[in-house]
Amino acid sequence: MSAPMRARGRRLTVAAVAAFVIAGIVVVGHQSSLARRSADFTINYSAALLIREGRPQAIYQRDQLGPLMLRLSDHAIDPRLPFDAPLALALPWVPLTFLPLELAFHVWQIVTLGLLLLALMLMARWLPLGHRALPLAIAALLAFPASWALFSEGQSSGLLLLGAVLLLGAWRHDRWWMAAAGALLLGLKPQYLPAYLILLGAQRQWRTLAAALMGAVAAGLSPLLAGGVNGLLAMVWSALEAGQGVVRYNDSLIGTVSPLLPGRIPTFLGFGLWALALAALALAAFRWRAHAIGLAALATTVAILFSPHALPYDTVLLAVPAWLSFVLHRMKAIPTPASVWLAVAFAVVVDLGSPFVSLAPVVLLAGLIWYGRAYLRRAQDRPTAIAA
Repeated sequence: MSAPMRARGRRLTVAAVAAFVIAGIVVVGHQSSLARRSADFTINYSAALLIREGRPQAIYQRDQLGPLMLRLSDHAIDPRLPFDAPLALALPWVPLTFLPLELAFHVWQIVTLGLLLLALMLMARWLPLGHRALPLAIAALLAFPASWALFSEGQSSGLLLLGAVLLLGAWRHDRWWMAAAGALLLGLKPQYLPAYLILLGAQRQWRTLAAALMGAVAAGLSPLLAGGVNGLLAMVWSALEAGQGVVRYNDSLIGTVSPLLPGRIPTFLGFGLWALALAALALAAFRWRAHAIGLAALATTVAILFSPHALPYDTVLLAVPAWLSFVLHRMKAIPTPASVWLAVAFAVVVDLGSPFVSLAPVVLLAGLIWYGRAYLRRAQDRPTAIAA
C-alpha cells in the first residue's frame, strides 16, 4: 500500500473514531432517568443493599430481590430480573448503597471510566506500541459501541477488562499475585476465564496458573456466603435460567444462530461450541507456544467469540485482542487490523439497534479467519521474526 493511501486510511479511521465518540456521548448523555433506574445497575445495587443489611441469602431469592428493586427504581425495572452472578460481583456496589440510586449510578460510571483507563495504561506498559498508542486506544475504546452499552447499563465489564489485562500481565511476566487478582475479577463472569488459563498452562507457568485458579475459585464459591451450598445452587440455577432467556441477544456466535433453533437447543449448542473451541485452543496453544503473542490474540478473541453468554457490554473485553493485534502488526506479522475493528464496531451498533440480529460475531469470525491466514503465511516466511 502506498504512503498516500496509508495516510488516507489513517484519516478515515480517525474520523470514524471521532464520530463514534460523539455518538457515544450523545447516547449516554441523553439517557433518561427512567432508563437509568431500569438498567442492570439497579439489580447489582439491590443485591449489594441486601448484603449490607446482613441478608446475603436473599440476593438469589426473587421474592426478596424483586420487590426491593421495584421500590428502589420507583417501579421502573422488571422485578423478575435475577441477580445471576457470584456474590463477589455485588461487593463493589456495597459502598454505593449509601448513596441514592441515581447518584450511585453516576459514581459507578466514573469508576468504570477509571477501570477502562487503568486497563489500557497497563496494556501500554506491558506491551508498548509507541507514545501515541495510549491516547488513541483510549479514544477507540470509548468510541466502541459496547462501551456505550456499558456506561448505559452500569454493568461490571470494566472490572472484567481489568481482570483480563492483569491475567495478560501475569502471563507476560509470570507474576502469581497478578494472576490471582486477575482471575478473581474475570471470574466474576467465569465463561471468559478458561481461555486465559490455557495461555498460562501453555507457557508452563504452573505457580501462576495455580494462583489464577485460586482466585477463580474464590470468586466462584462466593455464593456460599449466601446460604452455603443452597446459595451456590441458587446462583447456578439463576444463571442458567437467565442465560436461556437472553441467548438471542448474545454477541457471540451462539447469538447469531440461536434464532434459527427451537427450545433449549441454543443453550446446549452454546456450551458445546464453547467446549470445542477451548479444546482446539488448548491444542494449538500447547503445540505452537513459541508464537506467544499470536496465541494470546487468538485466545482472547475466542474467549468472547465462542462464549455461551456474552452480552454487548462485555465485548469491551475485545480491547485485549485489539491491542494484541496492533502488536502483531508492529511485528509485521499481520496487515493493519484497524479495518476489521471498525467493521466490528459498526456491527455492534447494528446489534444494539436490533434484537433479532447478532452481526458482530460473524464479522469477528471473518476477521479472525482472514488475519489468521495472513499470520500463518507470514509465519512460514519469517518464523523467527514473528515468534515472541
